[in-house]
Amino acid sequence: MSETITETSTAYLDHAGFRFAVLTLENSGQRPVTLGPASLAEFEAALAALDLSGVDAVAVTGKDQVFCAGADLKKMKEAATPEQAEEVARRGLEALGRLAALPVPTFAFVNGVALGGGLELALHADYRTAADSVRAIGFPEVRLGLVPGWGGIPRTAALLGPAQTARLVVTDSLAGKNLSARAAAELGFVDALLPAAGFLAASLDFAAGILSVASAAAARTGQNREQESSPAVVGSAALEAIRTQLDARLHGAAPAPYRALELIAAAAEAPTGNSRTAAEIRAFGELLLSDEARASIYAFHLTQSLAKKPAGRPAAEPLPVRSVGVVGAGLMASQLALIFAQQLRVPVRIADLSQERIDTALGWIGGQLDKLVRRGRLQASDAEAVRTLITGGTDKAAFADCDVVIEAVFEDLEVKRAVFAELEPLLRPEALLLTNTSSLSIEAMGATLARPGRLIGFHFFNPVAVLPLVEIITAPQTDEATLATAFELARTLRKTAVLATDTAGFVVNRVLTRLFGEVLSLLDDGAEPATVDHALDSLGLPMTPLQLLQFIGPAVQLHICETMHRAYPQRFGVSRSLTALVAAGLPGYLDNDGGIAPAAAALLPESRPAEAGAIRARVLAALALEVTAMLDEGVVAGPEQVDLCMILGANYPFHTGGLTPLLDREAGTGFHPGLRIPVPAVG
Repeated sequence: MSETITETSTAYLDHAGFRFAVLTLENSGQRPVTLGPASLAEFEAALAALDLSGVDAVAVTGKDQVFCAGADLKKMKEAATPEQAEEVARRGLEALGRLAALPVPTFAFVNGVALGGGLELALHADYRTAADSVRAIGFPEVRLGLVPGWGGIPRTAALLGPAQTARLVVTDSLAGKNLSARAAAELGFVDALLPAAGFLAASLDFAAGILSVASAAAARTGQNREQESSPAVVGSAALEAIRTQLDARLHGAAPAPYRALELIAAAAEAPTGNSRTAAEIRAFGELLLSDEARASIYAFHLTQSLAKKPAGRPAAEPLPVRSVGVVGAGLMASQLALIFAQQLRVPVRIADLSQERIDTALGWIGGQLDKLVRRGRLQASDAEAVRTLITGGTDKAAFADCDVVIEAVFEDLEVKRAVFAELEPLLRPEALLLTNTSSLSIEAMGATLARPGRLIGFHFFNPVAVLPLVEIITAPQTDEATLATAFELARTLRKTAVLATDTAGFVVNRVLTRLFGEVLSLLDDGAEPATVDHALDSLGLPMTPLQLLQFIGPAVQLHICETMHRAYPQRFGVSRSLTALVAAGLPGYLDNDGGIAPAAAALLPESRPAEAGAIRARVLAALALEVTAMLDEGVVAGPEQVDLCMILGANYPFHTGGLTPLLDREAGTGFHPGLRIPVPAVG
């Protein structure tokens, strides 16, 4: 695979009595600046070609909104042997090390995104400035199944101490969080926060100030400026606390965060040394060849490429959306009203049978806006603007001018049909009808409509503000303008759309209900409940099955199970214990401590011992069969869409690859034959 080469240009600038050699990273393509083998060679060549006679300092910067987005992942994936994998880390360390070894002070002027290897590049400089507009400074490696392999861990530990390093490299990475330039400056990660306007000149001013303090030799001590970090025992305690959190969450399923903690601990004990560098290279090389890293990088590319170019989007021109109606005033309807108003900045009208429920919804929305303001995520003026856009009442005639109306009422086909039958005569002929149904047939819902082509499924996931997936579901009558508008609406809402056909459960609920079906069947047959619930722990999923069922709600899940049973009676059953649980009004199977609640246990048969490995194999085999059936039915375009849905709608972690890479390595399926690295035969 060819590399989009990042070129390094050099300019010599005289500023405030000092001469600077400024290296600028840029490429001629559309992709952000990254560092593959050829790009690293370009960078090294530029450093070697520097004429340092009369130069007081060297600076590195980027172009536009990107400093450097990190290593070239596509080139990195070409490594197929331990030697090739380790060479990726070794070459990066060598190239960036040449910057650190220059005989004059060095500066990184972080003008934009600085992630992974790009941040490590900046850390090899003696001093760092950052533009106040920068919103992405961080280490994504652990989330990608890797560790920072170009010196990021020891250099961060020297600056911030082991506790903060663990937070940035492990905790924030797994959560997909990055630092803003302001937060990085507050931590001491960058030395100066400067205005984005005139950033280069301001950075040169800062550098000149540093050089003015003392001679160039004295200024060079910047590389070893270590903050006063916590005592070693505090750092060790922080690492152990994070390890405990990882065990509770991942149960060892993803090796990268554990290897990162080992490297952080080693860096705290021995900040420099060949053994530390060798351990860094070895850890990176082993992880790069791991199934978890391959699945994580695959997942990363899915969330980037398919989010930008969703499969199935038609070429038709989308219709304008200038106002939105929301039917219902429950929690989901309130979330929908808020996101439509906040992202589209158009009037949003809520309608419900009860004015009291509407008032409660408007109060909840106001509370959410206030919370965003307190957290610094929304300006007070913006919050007030959004608040004034959202109104409510009991009269659906107020929807007459809406371009889109979405229902979020009780998950019952006849209820939703009645809502649309009432709405359609009130709306303009070109207005779109959206349903947030999680499993019901779109075609059946629109069977009595005069214009069924304007009806489409638009399924959000709870919590709406957190989970970025929208399943778009078409019926045979759905017209292209409606489909195009739905895709554009999802994009404007900053959601990732996945197109699915009108089959029961669509994607996420179909997969999860098959999982629930196996788990609940085992419980109904007397398998020991705790063993059943924790049999999948070693996969590192976000919740156990019974925790997830409790979050969804037993009544909601029972309704979905019944829907799936009607559609696929051979594979989906209706659990006796779940039916009894709902009839008893219980919130789930678990108590507040995560054990089986006595009231739920009373609904189950006498338990017998069960073997976790056999349960795990049974559940994964069932999921493999269901995904195969979905692909055979053409529910989605391919396994990539299934994986994207599970990552963005069910919060499956990157190390699973969504689902199908996990099934490939655990259940022996062949959804992605080229994704895994073959294990060499022994002997």
